[in-house]
Amino acid sequence: MSARHSAHPPIRLAQFGLVNTYLVPEADGLTLIDAGLPGLERRLPPLIARLGRPLRRVAITHAHADHAGSLDALAAAHPGLEVLLGEHDAPGLAALGVQTAPTRLLRAGDRVGSLVVLDTPGHSPGHVAYLDERDGTLYGGDTFVNVPGLHAASVLSAVFPLPTLGTHDPAGTTASARALLAVPAHFLATGHGPVVREPGPAMERAVAQAEEGRAPSRLSAQVAAFVGRLTGMTTGGAVAAKAGLAGRGG
Repeated sequence: MSARHSAHPPIRLAQFGLVNTYLVPEADGLTLIDAGLPGLERRLPPLIARLGRPLRRVAITHAHADHAGSLDALAAAHPGLEVLLGEHDAPGLAALGVQTAPTRLLRAGDRVGSLVVLDTPGHSPGHVAYLDERDGTLYGGDTFVNVPGLHAASVLSAVFPLPTLGTHDPAGTTASARALLAVPAHFLATGHGPVVREPGPAMERAVAQAEEGRAPSRLSAQVAAFVGRLTGMTTGGAVAAKAGLAGRGG
């Protein structure tokens, strides 16, 4: 792992300051991690032009609306685009109404260019993460959330409750978060919030908090209930409701 690579954080594009996608340079072009919300296809071209490489593939961490919202538009704008997704999330992608079918379904240990696929079910049935072995960047999707601070998606935050409200299996999410502690990560690139440099200690604290299993504070519960009523979502099993959200992060 070179010092040059490890000195530079991943290339992040945040929609509304909350919904992240990432561009990963490869020898044959660019891999986009997640397809964000609708409208991402209009924001990508200037960044792609600056990098001077074509967009070759989209590697999705999980089939939720804020991670696959622009997939059809991207596929239309980039003929021949590869679309990669964890095998157990294919039904979820179809449920979103996405017309673009995956060109490849992924399992743990598969490779996507320089990325190694890690199986991290919980937030969705087929949630995957990607590790770039060149620089130690862990593209973790929504197993961890970094708003307002780093926590597992199984832990409710009053500031940003949508990832928890949209979590398919909270216990599975916590187990996947623990499994990721074994990954030699120099950067943690989450689906929501800033990139974390040398994330090991923060990840350990987040997993410990999740495993404590403490009930959320009354304020957090009240805020989450209010957001749940607004969005039609409830904690620990709202994937279908979350899939219908357009323009909201989660």
